[in-house]
Amino acid sequence: MKQEFELSLDVLNDVLDTQTPFAEALRKKFQTNVDIRPMRSLVAGLVGCELRHQIYFEYVTRELTGLEPADKRLLWLALANAFFYRRFDVAETRALLMEKLGEEKCQSFAALFDLSDTPENYIPGNVDRKSPLYLSLRFNVPEWTVKILAHFGGAATYQSLRKFARPSVTTLRVRTSSLGLNKLLENPDFAATPVEGIVTYKGSAPLRRLNDYKKGLLFAEKLLTKAVLDAHQVAEPGEVLLYNGNADSSLERELIESYGDRIGMNLATPNVDEKVEVTKLIKEKNLHNVNFFSAPDPMMMEAAVSSMQKLVIASPSSTNFDLIPASPDYLLHFDTQKMDEIIAAERATLEGAAKYVDEGGTLLYIVYTISRKEGHQTVADFLKAHPEFSLVEEKQHFPYEDLETAAYVAELRKGEAELTIPPALADLAAVASSAATPAATATSK
Repeated sequence: MKQEFELSLDVLNDVLDTQTPFAEALRKKFQTNVDIRPMRSLVAGLVGCELRHQIYFEYVTRELTGLEPADKRLLWLALANAFFYRRFDVAETRALLMEKLGEEKCQSFAALFDLSDTPENYIPGNVDRKSPLYLSLRFNVPEWTVKILAHFGGAATYQSLRKFARPSVTTLRVRTSSLGLNKLLENPDFAATPVEGIVTYKGSAPLRRLNDYKKGLLFAEKLLTKAVLDAHQVAEPGEVLLYNGNADSSLERELIESYGDRIGMNLATPNVDEKVEVTKLIKEKNLHNVNFFSAPDPMMMEAAVSSMQKLVIASPSSTNFDLIPASPDYLLHFDTQKMDEIIAAERATLEGAAKYVDEGGTLLYIVYTISRKEGHQTVADFLKAHPEFSLVEEKQHFPYEDLETAAYVAELRKGEAELTIPPALADLAAVASSAATPAATATSK
């Protein structure tokens, strides 16, 4: 146990001190040392658990005196195990703290171990249960995140935070042109989803060890991504333009798998060299109808796109709240000072992509986030400035809904239709009347 805690402290320090992403910090620690690899799973679980409650642990230990930052971090790991992880004997972890920190320091925080893992007990009673602070401590999100979600009402906020606090479900796109879906589903590690061609992976082996994943026959993709693209298929003959500013390449790969050589595809991304898997897929399928190009500035794609398009998809990089369940440290690293820069880039992407929409064509705007400014407000301002476009439909998707994705999607049409301004933001939140409230019974995180 002692070595596992020491390794956990090393990983936690790397995440908090150097802003190294959690997954990368684990890789650095365990990749080169074969002897410690058997402990990787326990270390990953303990540090991941601590990071999923980082804000709470910082809050309850903020007034402890006489503890160095390194002392507090060791305490946080011990509390994470005592409250939530529970893989190590609590008495042994407290003995380890005594050995490392001494009796005087341990007495200063002994009372914390008497708390339990229900909000009524582990969150101080003087914290207002209806306040952003309470939700911040309970669900490990900064208060500014709670305030962004609050635009959609209390129930949507609570249910979204509750979903964010749970580990994400792994959904994979099956390249059905090369791999039989029914055959794959005979394996109990995979399960069908409401979206055709997407499966849930429930196995214990890392994805990188699966042969079909290594061959590129399976790749990570959100349910919503395929559902939206399926609903906006381009008929032959036709062309589609995608600008994907996101780091992952699921949008490009979905279009290639969906259309093959049937229509022309212009796929733009800030830097093609960072998406080798897309280039590899194009070569593997021997496609000559795909124009995959770098566009660091979405406002300047004239040299690569020579004609107007029936379908244009603008999906810029965003605050990416959808990454929260998969990355317990995501919001800990998020720089709020960059939000204005992110929103400006999103607006530039929408403007740049709109230039290539043919008369009567469709412009899709997709951002994987929950933010009024990034979604609803960006589209409303765009429509005011572009009377040649009208709103067909917009929807804010929430992570607790069937498609399990935080995303805003707007469909715009270019033509002579009357200008439509998006409805009030509250109308976008399709929240069930029976939704839980913050005062509901606590659930495990």
